[in-house]
Order: sequence, then C-alpha cells, then structure tokens
Amino acid sequence: MYRNQKIAQVLWITLGLNLMVACLKLIYGYFSHSLSLEADGFHSLFDSASNVIGFISLKLAIKPPDADHPYGHQKIETLATMGVALLLFAAGYEIINGAIDRFNHPVVPIISVNNFIVMIFTMVVNLWVSSFEKKKGKELQSDFLLADAIHTRSDFFISLSVLISFVAILLHLVFLDIIIACGIVIVIGFVAYSILNRSIHVLLDTQSLNPDHIRSIVMSVTGMRSCHKIRSRGSGAGIFVDLHIQVDPQMTLDTAHRLTHKVIETIKKEFPLVVDVLIHTEPAYPK
Repeated sequence: MYRNQKIAQVLWITLGLNLMVACLKLIYGYFSHSLSLEADGFHSLFDSASNVIGFISLKLAIKPPDADHPYGHQKIETLATMGVALLLFAAGYEIINGAIDRFNHPVVPIISVNNFIVMIFTMVVNLWVSSFEKKKGKELQSDFLLADAIHTRSDFFISLSVLISFVAILLHLVFLDIIIACGIVIVIGFVAYSILNRSIHVLLDTQSLNPDHIRSIVMSVTGMRSCHKIRSRGSGAGIFVDLHIQVDPQMTLDTAHRLTHKVIETIKKEFPLVVDVLIHTEPAYPK
C-alpha cells in the first residue's frame, strides 16, 4: 500500500507539470503558427493522459488476489504501460497529419522571444520531471513510472529540436519546421516501440531474474545438494519464482520441510520484489 501511495504522489506532481507545459506549448504554437511547437504541445498533452492512465491502473492493480486472479492484478500496471505506448503512436499520427496539411497549405510561423522563453522553460521542467520519475521508478520498482520517465525524457530532445526549428525559421528556412515535426514523429515512434517491447516481455512471462544468481543464493543454504529448473516471472509489482531442489535422501520429511522454508526465506531476502516462491523438493539419489 505504501508503494502505491508513493507512486500516486509522483503521478500527481507530474500530471500538474505536464498540463502546465502542454498548455504553454499549445497556446504559443497556435498563435505563432509553429507546427513543430504545436506538435510538441500535443505530445505533452498525451503525457498528461498517460498520468491519468497511471492513476486508474494503480487503483486496479492494488486489488488483492481473488479466486479468479490467484496471482493478483499486478499486470494491470503493465497493460497501462502499454497504453502509454499506444498514446504515443496516436500522437505521432496526429503530428504527421498536421505536417501533411502544412505542406499542402504553407503558413510562415511567427517567432518571437516569448517562443524561445517558453521552450527553454518547458525543457527545464521536462528534464526535472524525467529525472524525478526515473529516480522514483527505480526506488518503487514501478514499470509505469520508468516507462513514463523515458517518455518524458523524449520530450526534452523533442523540445530541443523545436528550438532548432525556430532558428531555422528566423533564417527563412521555413520548410525545416515541417521536417523537424516529422523528425519528432520518428523519436516518438522509437520511444513508443521501446516501451511496448518492454511491456510485452512482462506479459509473455520473460525470465525476470538471473537463474544463476538464484542458484548461487539457494546453494548457499546449508544442506542443499543441487538446484535446477529455475524459473521466474513478473515485474516490479511482484515477481514469482519456482524451482526444484535436491536434498539428502535420508533426511526426514520435517527436516526437508524446514530446509525448503529456509531456501524461500533466503530468496526473498536477496530479492525483495519476490512475492511467492514455489519449491519442489527431491531426494538427491546418486546417478
């Protein structure tokens, strides 16, 4: 519960900042007829939408396991992370449409000192938000926050490209505004693909922990003969581990049971994100 409250606090802060940045970019982009600035504004607006998705997924993901979902609802956070990627693809589509329209109906943007001030200010905000989300994402082991941090970091470089387009317009190279808007779409697409790819790995139960690391931890427990068939799945919201261990064939059932629980405790101590460990205990007969 503590983890989810902290994630919610981060989302509230980033939501407020993203909305402020989006409004500034869209207003100045509209009145100055700068396509690249408007494109960047829509991108920032989608940042705010992703924060709202984060709130909804957080509310659903904290539900305890039930009869229909014995492993819990943690993957809802992963689905929300995929939602961020899909929103990015949608933003890219809108920007491309705007670029095509601008190509067919050229308009010379009006660039002033205010445009530069707005972009530099929003770049500073984006850089801070990205660093803040990344730090908290690692601290709270939140895939959503880490994905959103990557998303927000892309805003910084997109805003930098918009600044360059302003300089190009002042040099009467108006066509560069359209080209840079298209470049923004490429960056957005790359970021969206990276987030989507990471989420798919979680949904497909890709190995979460290094099997060799788990094996070394298990074999450090006194009484262990061997360890094999090690599997792990999940994400920062919760990792599940299952494995087979072999012990002395002469060991009593009670002793083997105690040893198995010792292995479980050792694994959870080494990997705090592990929420459940399933162990099959076997006698280590000579080959």
